[in-house]
Amino acid sequence: MSDLIRTTREELGLTGAELAERLGVTAGAISQMERSERDGRIRLDTLERALAALDRRLDLGATPAAAYADYTPAALTDQVNDALDDRDGSYALRLITHAASVVRDDAEKLSDAELERRPSQIKDARWEQLFRAVYGDAIPERRRPDWARPDRLNRRWYVSRFAPLREKAKTSTPQRLRDLNIFIDENSLSTR
Repeated sequence: MSDLIRTTREELGLTGAELAERLGVTAGAISQMERSERDGRIRLDTLERALAALDRRLDLGATPAAAYADYTPAALTDQVNDALDDRDGSYALRLITHAASVVRDDAEKLSDAELERRPSQIKDARWEQLFRAVYGDAIPERRRPDWARPDRLNRRWYVSRFAPLREKAKTSTPQRLRDLNIFIDENSLSTR
């Protein structure tokens, strides 16, 4: 569903134990709260209470269902997190590259508000930066939100866990990703 508690907590530089202290619960309760939020089982009053302890307010809204709803940054973030929860990096990469292709071809189908809205982030910092780089590059520069500007990773990261693809990535990674310390075979970024 969402990852607001963890994302907000990390943005503020707080540990689970520090949030637990603010709420008067155990660190294990915070872990369970974050897990239940990701699974879509959290009670709204629990979510509101956790966010209030982080000096945030829950803002709910409803939007009409749209043909491109699955390609919004908010929806894609949740889908990639689900794939990573399932330890399926290949699927996470396909989600990102396919959505980037759709946005590149049909960016006008998404509103500025849909492109801007991103209540949570991908929980793995490396995947977050890959998402920002690949999906962000697909958004026309004039419409690109601040969140879509990637940061350089501290050390080299090979997206693939397969040795032949890692070796190929050493020579075929696009320069814009190489500059971010992200290494992936250029063919792996293609949806064709």
